Amino acid sequence: MKKIYITFVLVMGIIISGCSSTSTRNFDSSREDDYGSDRISYFSRYDYPTPDGRRGVEIPYLQATSHIKGKRTFLNRHNESKILDFYKDLGTEGFGDNSFYWRWFFSVNERSFSRSINKTLLSSYNSRPSTVLTLSGGNWVRKKVPANPVGNLKKLIVLERGKSGVITYLLVSGTNGEYLVKGEYAVRVVLGLNKTNIGETVKLYMARGGSSEYSQKTTLTNPSLLPSGYLAIEKKGSKYYIYGGGYGHGVGMSQYGASDLDKNYGYSHKKILGCYYTDVSLKNMYKLDGVGKTIRVGITTNGHRSLDHSSVTMTSHSKATLTNSWMNIQLKPRDGVKIVSDGKRQVIYVNGKKRAETVRGVTYKSSDNKIIVTSLKRGHRKTSFPVYRGTMEVKLSSTNSKALRMINEVSMEDYLLQVLPSEMPESFGLEALKAQAVAARTYALNDYFNSRFKREGFHVIDDTRSQMYNNVDENPTSTRAIKETYGEVMLYNGKPVDAKYYSTSSGYGASAHNVW
Repeated sequence: MKKIYITFVLVMGIIISGCSSTSTRNFDSSREDDYGSDRISYFSRYDYPTPDGRRGVEIPYLQATSHIKGKRTFLNRHNESKILDFYKDLGTEGFGDNSFYWRWFFSVNERSFSRSINKTLLSSYNSRPSTVLTLSGGNWVRKKVPANPVGNLKKLIVLERGKSGVITYLLVSGTNGEYLVKGEYAVRVVLGLNKTNIGETVKLYMARGGSSEYSQKTTLTNPSLLPSGYLAIEKKGSKYYIYGGGYGHGVGMSQYGASDLDKNYGYSHKKILGCYYTDVSLKNMYKLDGVGKTIRVGITTNGHRSLDHSSVTMTSHSKATLTNSWMNIQLKPRDGVKIVSDGKRQVIYVNGKKRAETVRGVTYKSSDNKIIVTSLKRGHRKTSFPVYRGTMEVKLSSTNSKALRMINEVSMEDYLLQVLPSEMPESFGLEALKAQAVAARTYALNDYFNSRFKREGFHVIDDTRSQMYNNVDENPTSTRAIKETYGEVMLYNGKPVDAKYYSTSSGYGASAHNVW
């Protein structure tokens, strides 16, 4: 067992609602700088009807924040021309601007963009029909998007933004019809630059804050998903020029911002969290009602493609057991276990010899709390195969008779030991990692209580649908960050918050209800 730091203060009396000035480059969340308009709408200006439908539900602790140095007026004070200038300005400085994603740009000819958008618009509708509306009879309606929906692209116009600058509605107009793309993720998909779709090589150039020009060395080539929905569009002749900033959805904590505040301005992890999450308090999760000792993690295949494994192979450097309600197989160190499905049962082999058949799930446990899964490959450099703590349950898949499912049951703190390195680099600094540890612990606890994956039999999954888990090697700074924040979670009105976080800000963080 890892040493538990019992000196952790169980209940924090301080409400973390903002940041006080500690330097000339003060980060204030600017929540008081609200001019009454939550979104910037251009529907009437361009003579288009305003769409009906549900808007996102406001989440009090995930509000818009400003990360800009100096004056921090939100973008709802600007027109579209000034917003374009904002994304064009490489000299703009803010918290986390050392990321190359702080500003980015690409250009593409109209014909290639038309070819691509005809495909991406259709695929976006097919995957999520609510993200694409069609102009029909003077109204925006949800109807099936046909093949080649746009034809020749005529115009791309931002019709609505959140005050952070995130696009909430984008007009796509062509010779075959007019469509409204809803939501930042759908915008990133529809404007994506997959080479198969677009038919040419398109480079996306990036720049850090305070740069004089875009980097020629750090580029993205044909990203299928744009880095963010914080962008502005300029048309010159037969070319489109897209200027944007940031990486990710922009809600909650910016990881590059957290690192900047830690390393350059001396912010503690509590102060960092207070800059990104509104009016939250900290408490030890193990003092909350209904919190168990372990969390269950759904383990995906290589590349995180599926939950269904064709086979599972495991070993351990220590003694181990493979058990269920009627079976108890004792294993010696380095015994190799292989489990496959014959379509009806799990068939279990030990060192190549068949040992058992069972329809029930089995649990693998090693005496040293380390399970080596040799049928998986992740991004580890120190080990050939991923190593998991806790126990590993293997059972028949509920959707594929020839496949197996894997569920790792592990303590929350041990879970974080393999989440934190996968979500934030060690170089980001101890206080940033502590803030990330609290956010990651809270995020997992929120999923735990919400039973998001209840039908699958686990609480969280090991990819970006929850948090990346055991994808890279552990490191000592992350381990220290977890120990020094033992049990800490963020609460709002006594409940764990949905602790969203992302990589890089564009200068502003978005309100959650303007993104989802």
